[in-house]
Amino acid sequence: MSSQKKIIFDVKIGDGAGQWYGTLILSNISYEDKSPVTINEYLGITFKSPVVNPPPITAYAALTPYQQATPNIVTEPIDDNTLSVTVQILVGSPHTFQPSDTITFYINGNLTVNPDLWTKSFALYADHLPSGTVDVDCAAAPDKALADSEQVVTLFRDNLPTPLSVVLGKIEANKVAAGTYTVTADELTNLDETVVATAQVSPSSVNVEVGEKTTIKVDYGAVKKYSALDVSIGKLSSPIDKEQLHCKVVDHDTGAELYDFYSPDNHLTKLRRLPASGNADISARAIVNNVQYSATKTTALANKLISVSIDQNDVVVSKIDTTGFVDLPIQVNTDLSNSSDTISVRLSSTNSDFVYTQNVPLNAYTSKFDAPVAPGQYTVQATGFLDSSTAYAVQTNATLKVEKNGSSVLELTTRKGANLDVHGFPDFLSFGALSDLSDLEGKDFIAAKASSLFKYAGNDGAGDAGIYLPDDPATTRTIALAKTVEDAIGGGHTVLPVMISYTVNLSLSDSNTRLQDALGLAHSFGNLILSLNLAKQHGKPDVPAGYVVNPDFLGECQKDFAPDYEMPVRQPLTDALNHRKVDAEIPDEVTDTLKGYVLAVNWLIRTVAPEVTFGWQVNLWGVGRSEWIYSKDPSAEGPAEMAKKTADYVKSLGVYDGEYAPDFLSVDRYEADDFTQRAYANGYCYGPYEWARFFDFCGGLSFEMRVPVMPWQIPASRIPNKGEPVRDLETEQWGSGGTYIFGDAAIGGDYTNVHPRVLAIKPAAGVGHPTVADIFATAPPFDLGDPKYADFPLRGIFAVLLGGGATTGVMSNIGKTGPWTQDKMNAYMQSPIPFSAKV
Repeated sequence: MSSQKKIIFDVKIGDGAGQWYGTLILSNISYEDKSPVTINEYLGITFKSPVVNPPPITAYAALTPYQQATPNIVTEPIDDNTLSVTVQILVGSPHTFQPSDTITFYINGNLTVNPDLWTKSFALYADHLPSGTVDVDCAAAPDKALADSEQVVTLFRDNLPTPLSVVLGKIEANKVAAGTYTVTADELTNLDETVVATAQVSPSSVNVEVGEKTTIKVDYGAVKKYSALDVSIGKLSSPIDKEQLHCKVVDHDTGAELYDFYSPDNHLTKLRRLPASGNADISARAIVNNVQYSATKTTALANKLISVSIDQNDVVVSKIDTTGFVDLPIQVNTDLSNSSDTISVRLSSTNSDFVYTQNVPLNAYTSKFDAPVAPGQYTVQATGFLDSSTAYAVQTNATLKVEKNGSSVLELTTRKGANLDVHGFPDFLSFGALSDLSDLEGKDFIAAKASSLFKYAGNDGAGDAGIYLPDDPATTRTIALAKTVEDAIGGGHTVLPVMISYTVNLSLSDSNTRLQDALGLAHSFGNLILSLNLAKQHGKPDVPAGYVVNPDFLGECQKDFAPDYEMPVRQPLTDALNHRKVDAEIPDEVTDTLKGYVLAVNWLIRTVAPEVTFGWQVNLWGVGRSEWIYSKDPSAEGPAEMAKKTADYVKSLGVYDGEYAPDFLSVDRYEADDFTQRAYANGYCYGPYEWARFFDFCGGLSFEMRVPVMPWQIPASRIPNKGEPVRDLETEQWGSGGTYIFGDAAIGGDYTNVHPRVLAIKPAAGVGHPTVADIFATAPPFDLGDPKYADFPLRGIFAVLLGGGATTGVMSNIGKTGPWTQDKMNAYMQSPIPFSAKV
């Protein structure tokens, strides 16, 4: 088989290697007989590296034709100075290596000492790695109720999991890449967790050697029995249909609390591992504007699943004694006059169930809550609104203490944001996604009713700094695909082609060298001109295409470079204009500085193709780190503060100033599905809390800059539920982004609905949680049943672009979520959110 043929290649230490840092670069990959190497899933690589400080080793694969490749890298110490490195370069679709393809490893260690030890240690494998066999000898089910249960055994190497196939009562063989692993086994449970057995695995670690066999044995401890409750809150009437009911389960005889949780209406909460006998009282209540709505049910507990339902007929309504409550005035500060808009205000007590809601007219200026308010500490929520397609935020203190003497006042101030009617995009919140141009009929995009699709311009997708391209098929084919999809959907639906274009690629290392590469800058300027001209030639006259320019540029520069940083600008731009025969005079304001470079890009686009719509891109990590997203410390800098830091830097460069200003701003988190190693091992593993903060960050940017924003390369992968098969986290590419945005009733408000393989994932230390289960459990209220996109316009978000080169969007050939995302987007398009509406 060709997969067993020897692969040859060139490897060298990159220029500039020193005591602390260096690169190892692979190129000219082929078989020994010079035939090309084709991989279907991954390229396996093993090599030796000096010990790195700080870790980890990272990699980038530059492939032609362009596609995003995902490196999974595992290291093991050989001795105090040397690491054994095992790599999978994962691809989303089959790839045949070209001589120009390169794979670069970035190593925080000294490659200059004994360089042959590193360069001559490499070995490459197509779609496999040197492996051994791990037999899992599993005991029979210790209880008949567990006979159909799934036993999960996972090997961990460098904190990356390898799940094993296990059959109860049998020995199952597994092919596993060579290396040393720790071994874990989940407890064995039935579906409702009424019967549970502890799994005991031995040994706790194994060394898998090439061609050898090792055995893991799984036995079981004592079986424990429980009862389980499914508590269903039915469809409720106003005003509690929009409230989270405070629910409790207590022991009927002792009053001991068994569960305390919140539930919306029309929702099922699954409670597990309760006592197997006795009686339990289940209560639910909400107090809104001094009216209590409550219900209580009692049930006998037993070793089985028990269903309890509470609906509107069970609710008892009673008034609260308001003795000692006070009036709470509301002061509105706004520059809007004669507006019919209202501000929705909500006070939630921090230590009781009191909730107060009020719709405050903007033109009232001074009013008060209709109901007297109980003294105490409250959190305050004031919802923004849209007026004439412009987003307005409402600023107020996050907390308010209502004094007993009635002296407290709630102040609300409106803040004008961006107009969301963006040139070339529809006048409603829209969704688009990446295309790899593998399906030029656009079936996936037609099924999704996508409003846009994006692709990287050029051959290498990153500016092609080594050459003036003679043609750019990626641009013309993307425009043609958008037209095909648009025509197929019909009914006046529009599809905007969006090109991702680099005039300098700072997504890799050594930004200073790339910013000083005058010839490379000229080539990339020229290739942007080529793409713009092709867009005008092949696109629609009014708006031929959209452009997102220079991903990672602002983020990388924010970390290292001031606006007056000197770099070649005018000469590379002049050379590019001359090469493409563009007769235009560069403005004097374009200087040989970083700020001048930004102006040059804006001027170039507005000069060559003023019809296009375009925007720059910023990164979540531009502030120097991305882990701030996980913080729950109220005194720490959060989304608003990080957005201001980023916005201040963008303003310092004048990116959105003057007559050549862009139309929008793209915001990138990190292009990877959260439950793949590429994401969680690099510190990107989000639950609903983190996603909410990311979109708050987007909103903060929009309001700080008064620019409409477009989250870009957002992973649309969904969370698998525990009732569906999950076999390979890496190839199936599960994640949380799609579930957060579009909602999923199968997950709903109970994180135990999530598949156990996902819950068991151990993310990088910077995430601050030992497992995904802990991320979800500490994110109350956990509620992913309904879509979260409804308030995107209120954050200044006008569109969302999903997916990436190896990240889930709408394409069916990446992961398992594509068709699900198509259905969700199609359903949304039945009633999209217009910017003219009063949201």
